Amino acid sequence: MYRLYRSLSIAERVLGSAFLVSAALIIGAHGFEKIGGFVPCILCLDQREAHWAALAVTGAGLVASRIFKSRIGAVAALGAASLVYAFSAGLAFFHTGVEYGFWPGPAQCSVADLVDVGAIGDALTQKASAPSCDSVQWVFLGVTMAGYNLLVSAGLFSLTLITAALEIRRAKENRQSASQVPS
Repeated sequence: MYRLYRSLSIAERVLGSAFLVSAALIIGAHGFEKIGGFVPCILCLDQREAHWAALAVTGAGLVASRIFKSRIGAVAALGAASLVYAFSAGLAFFHTGVEYGFWPGPAQCSVADLVDVGAIGDALTQKASAPSCDSVQWVFLGVTMAGYNLLVSAGLFSLTLITAALEIRRAKENRQSASQVPS
């Protein structure tokens, strides 16, 4: 295992780390739901979707990088992952603001807005049992789950963006030094 880790580039290590962190967040969210009995709201589910997208992007970047033996795939995946994590951080920021009452949540977050209509009545009845987006179910050290997702997503955004920028800079420097070598 150590040999595999040593064979990875910095970009691949960051992609792998981001993949593992997103997977841990999704597993944790499902654990809170299935084991802890917490019911996710609409914004909680949206935040999970962002991490599923991050898993797809980082996983594809790792596979492409290893198959094609090129840093370009890893750097492109880092750039795409940074966009996904920026979106995830934005969702978490919005949800945290809703939880703390800084602004109202979307209409779908309000249980009172759900109406039982014909064939979709069962789905709406199920959604009616979901909490409103401003109800906080868990807090640790004064930070909610959405707040922790904000911190982690912002950290992953920074990590993937900085790594992509450094890899691009390194590639430019390598090209410049290769072109300056006398023949």
